[in-house]
Amino acid sequence: MIPFGDYIPDANPFMSGGATKANNVIPNSDGYRALPNFASRSDALTNEARGLFTSFAIDENGKTDTTLFSGDKAKLYKYGSAQTWSNVSIAAGYDGLDTENDRTYWSFTQFGTNIFATNYVNPIQQFDLDNSSLFANITTTTGTAPQAKYMATVKDFLMTGFTKEFQTAKNFDSSAISSNEITITAHGWLTGYTVVYDNNGNTSLTNLTDGSVYYVIKIDADTIKLATSRANAIAGTVITLSATGGSETHKLQQYTVNKQRVRWSGLNDTATWEDGGQSSQSDYQDLVSAVGPITGLIGGEYLTIITERSIIRGTYVGTPLVFQFDKAADNLGSFAPRSITAWGRLVFFLSDDGFYMFDGINVKPIGANKVNKYFFNDLIGAKLDGICAAIDPKNTTVMWSYAGEGFDGSTNNKLMIYNYSLDRWSTGEIDFEFMNTSAQEAFSLDALDEISTDLDSLPYSLDSWAWLDGDIGIGGFNGSHKFGKLAGTNATATIDTTEFEGAKGRRSTLTSATPIIDGGTTTVTPITRASQADTQTVGTAVSMTDTGTTPIRSTSRFHRLRCTSTGSFTTLKGVDVSARPEGLR
Repeated sequence: MIPFGDYIPDANPFMSGGATKANNVIPNSDGYRALPNFASRSDALTNEARGLFTSFAIDENGKTDTTLFSGDKAKLYKYGSAQTWSNVSIAAGYDGLDTENDRTYWSFTQFGTNIFATNYVNPIQQFDLDNSSLFANITTTTGTAPQAKYMATVKDFLMTGFTKEFQTAKNFDSSAISSNEITITAHGWLTGYTVVYDNNGNTSLTNLTDGSVYYVIKIDADTIKLATSRANAIAGTVITLSATGGSETHKLQQYTVNKQRVRWSGLNDTATWEDGGQSSQSDYQDLVSAVGPITGLIGGEYLTIITERSIIRGTYVGTPLVFQFDKAADNLGSFAPRSITAWGRLVFFLSDDGFYMFDGINVKPIGANKVNKYFFNDLIGAKLDGICAAIDPKNTTVMWSYAGEGFDGSTNNKLMIYNYSLDRWSTGEIDFEFMNTSAQEAFSLDALDEISTDLDSLPYSLDSWAWLDGDIGIGGFNGSHKFGKLAGTNATATIDTTEFEGAKGRRSTLTSATPIIDGGTTTVTPITRASQADTQTVGTAVSMTDTGTTPIRSTSRFHRLRCTSTGSFTTLKGVDVSARPEGLR
């Protein structure tokens, strides 16, 4: 038998022992197994999905109860037992962006019975599993919580990263504007500072928009002008302003963007946000070296910070430092925030040179000389910020969803699949708008009928854990904004053998091939070339006979066999081949 070897498209295919194609399959210990299609489990969100999270609680019977939350650019949602999403947003909704490669995504974390969600452009949102019906702006008693791109729970702290932090708003009298100058006594601002304009319930000043961002031009300690950009502020290009007829109070609120800052709450107190709070232990840390912006936080007993060019570990040490930060990897990080995913102590991510795994101490390249070259050649640049990942812990599998060849302009269409216990890869072609590690509600018999009315076509038996409430695995949204899991019928699998000689050192004719695949319908396509310098010739697909063999007739020096399987199969191991030698020419 020629086994279906490791999927290593970056290697020379001749006698490598590896498969050059392993699509819509999952790596197994002795080959591959079927990859289920996406099966939807909900109604649709209003807009493209931008976040997915599973919360855990203990019910009155001592059993684990899971709840799903999700978000799009304008709303947050909670999943119900009727398989519908309820809008649980604040009344005003949210201000997410659709800018290509700068879209607004949600980051979630759980702290006790509270779920926190952040999207950077709005205040952190808070939902109490025991008492809330809607999200609300985070409750604070001391200080001001930042807006942040990323969030995690580390021991007894709520941790944020890549922050936007607002200072107390400063009032000015609109009737006192003169020569485009605004008077704010002892404003403390410098040219280029960023401020948000608030009309304070009045009519906005001409050329200013309520809630919009402007840039300071410092005139003196008590006077400023405004510009539309930092470059204009530095150049002195001002916005034309006029005084109002009567005295009105308007406001400007300065904020800073801290791309390399982590800021954390008080110890077991998410309502306290201080600078250097020794009693509360609330504080912040700026990463001072050239590590690039933070692109992800992973919580747990310690903090893992991933930036564009580094991995940093934050360890709780108590006062006065509170956290100690140590660099675990230099010149290595992730440019794709949602490619970062974790289970237990294992963190997986995509860097600018390929895929990696971090175990809290060591970083391991997992795609080098295997799939990295293939992936980057296939990757479409239009949706880099949409690369996302999820983990199926029961099957020790992590998947990355991305826009590859054939991308329709909106929904990721490709998967990179990695079995981290076997160190083996495969690919998939299943559309995901967004994916994350998630649980599910239990499947009813009616819901199973929506997947398939043929019990033999279900990917798992009726009593399988895969249909139970709380099963953790790959979850996400399709292009219709509907939530679901990989629990449908089998996707069409295509897998190649390694390139081989039917007779050593000479031409040979393959006379038959018997796929070692345990069900379904399979065709075998011969792929040949006369020399390693030649391009490959793809033959005609041949169907199996009733005996399980395929009567192929393919003559050449170098051979490869492509098996395409549909229907109810489980495992794909390899191909038995019969060949006869031909003359030396």
